[in-house]
Amino acid sequence: MPAEFGATLWGRAWLRTVEPTTVSRPNPLLPKARSLARNAAVTLRTAEAGRLDAEVSARGVVHRVAIEFPCWSDELSAEVTGLVADAAPVPGDLPDGLEAALTRRGTDIAAPVGERVADCGCGAGDGPCAHVLAVLYALVQRIDETPALAVELRCRAPFRAAADPDWIPLSDVPVEGFYGT
Repeated sequence: MPAEFGATLWGRAWLRTVEPTTVSRPNPLLPKARSLARNAAVTLRTAEAGRLDAEVSARGVVHRVAIEFPCWSDELSAEVTGLVADAAPVPGDLPDGLEAALTRRGTDIAAPVGERVADCGCGAGDGPCAHVLAVLYALVQRIDETPALAVELRCRAPFRAAADPDWIPLSDVPVEGFYGT
């Protein structure tokens, strides 16, 4: 059975921030967070450099979640953008070799837990609440689908992977004569 969360190297890098291997006891909020992400209770609104905004619907209440994390330095951002451009990946995809190269040089692909600032407003105690964890699980799923997002979230400079040649904005489709001969 394929992994539901962290099916790619890029997704697993972010998954390790939610499910670290160095914990002494399991987090009791993880099953609820996985369930929320799995059952489409999480809507990622914006995912951009250094910021993630989402909404989590739980028991009829919508929780707005904002997660901020540090971007890479300008130098590293430029280097990674260059590596991605040289690899010429399929739109939205990234080569596994890039992940390996970043890991070898000690670069965190995902923002470490201690460096993230998360706000939910649900009034939970210390540590990330189930809503924040659910957003991170939904992010992992999105990164598994589009690995370039893992790099976009950490790059300071505007990052754009190769454009999909089969996609154009709907506003660019000429209305007159579209269905005509």
